Amino acid sequence: MKWIYSLLILFFIVGCGNKRIEELAIETMGNARLSITAAENVGARDVAVADINSAEEMLVNSEDALHFGDVERAYRLGLRAYLHARIATEKSLAIRLESQLLEARAELQLREKATEEAKNRLERLKTERATPKD
Repeated sequence: MKWIYSLLILFFIVGCGNKRIEELAIETMGNARLSITAAENVGARDVAVADINSAEEMLVNSEDALHFGDVERAYRLGLRAYLHARIATEKSLAIRLESQLLEARAELQLREKATEEAKNRLERLKTERATPKD
C-alpha cells in the first residue's frame, strides 16, 4: 500500500514537471517565431539564408514534437530554432554595419582628398600673393 502512494506521488511530480516543460516549450517556440520575424526584418533572408531556414525547419519540427507529446524534444528544438534565428539576425546586422563602415570610410577618403586639394589651392594662392609682380 505504501508503494502505491509513492508511485502516485511520483506520477504527480512527473506530470507537473512535464506540464512545466510543455509551457516552457510553448513559450520558447513563441520566442523562436518572434526571432525569425525579427531576423527577416533585418534582411536575414538575403545574407543568412541557411540559418533562417534552419530556424524555420527546427520550429516546424518543434511544433510537430509538441503535437505528438514529446515536450522535451519540442523544447530543445524550439530553443535551437530561437538560437538559429538570433544567429541569422546578428549576421545580418553585422553585414549591414560592415557595409555602413565601408561607405563611411569611402566618404572619409573623398573628404580627405577634397581637403587636401583645398589646402593645395590655398597654398598656391598664398604663394601667388607673396610673389612680387613685375
